[in-house]
Amino acid sequence: MNAPAAAATPALPQAPPQPQPQLVSFVARDGRTLAGLLLAAAGPRGALLVNGATGFRREFYLKFAAYCAARGYHTLVYDYRGIGASAGAPLAADAARMSDWGRLDMPAALDALEARAGGVPLATLGHSVGGQLLGCMHNQGRARAHVMIATSTGYWRRQRVPFRYQALLFWKVYGPLMLARRGYLPRGVLWTGDSLPRGVFLQWRRWCLDPAPFGSRLDADMHDAEFAAVRTPLLAWGFSDDPIATPEAIEALLASYPNAPIERRCTDPRQLGVRRIGHHGFFAERHRDSLWRAALDWIDARCA
Repeated sequence: MNAPAAAATPALPQAPPQPQPQLVSFVARDGRTLAGLLLAAAGPRGALLVNGATGFRREFYLKFAAYCAARGYHTLVYDYRGIGASAGAPLAADAARMSDWGRLDMPAALDALEARAGGVPLATLGHSVGGQLLGCMHNQGRARAHVMIATSTGYWRRQRVPFRYQALLFWKVYGPLMLARRGYLPRGVLWTGDSLPRGVFLQWRRWCLDPAPFGSRLDADMHDAEFAAVRTPLLAWGFSDDPIATPEAIEALLASYPNAPIERRCTDPRQLGVRRIGHHGFFAERHRDSLWRAALDWIDARCA
């Protein structure tokens, strides 16, 4: 007797292919070349520019970018001048300044994304300084929606205790000591981000030690910024355990955007059943079905 034929195993559904990052480069209006990664969506409904935080390389945002591409958004992540693949060598000779990121790099990135987007609606999502400098982008009005994640002023007295005293030690002692020894700010005990050029650190330090409103009153380098010109819907999203972007610090920044229609959100980690979100936890993949989905739903409603 022949053995009974084995029952055919039903084929498992194929997971949709993950978008692969494409290397792109683009040039700011001062001639500086910047390096990005583009994750292209199949049948795009929009295009999203991710403007990162200080010291966070483009790769940090890749999982979030892949999620956005799967949701139908061409998504561009990139390194500011002085960071990662956009840093000059040697770093001690890189003349980058933090204000250059908002005045030159962010507008160039939006232009580069628009050129590749095929006419679909644009949106931006800024993490920390990536939202802070939105008003320095001369072309920000081309986007239909802006999201600010953990974005606020950096003034140290608006930060939580004990973090504010660690920050003061960083500004007053550690950073200047590293500049004297190395000529730039390296990764180390009090700084776990990517290494930063001298000009970036010094300008950032001045902003964080001065309570002046964010904009030209804080730094003359932002004299041509157009914070009051931002009239695109803006989602400002903070987190209750963030020691940097506290409610007071967030509101101090939003005062520089007087004409933007702003929606405010504040999430407590306990609402999501997690212990911590903090200043950069939004981008952890465990939040794809909560924070990520909610952010893209908000963008969808304004880019449809």
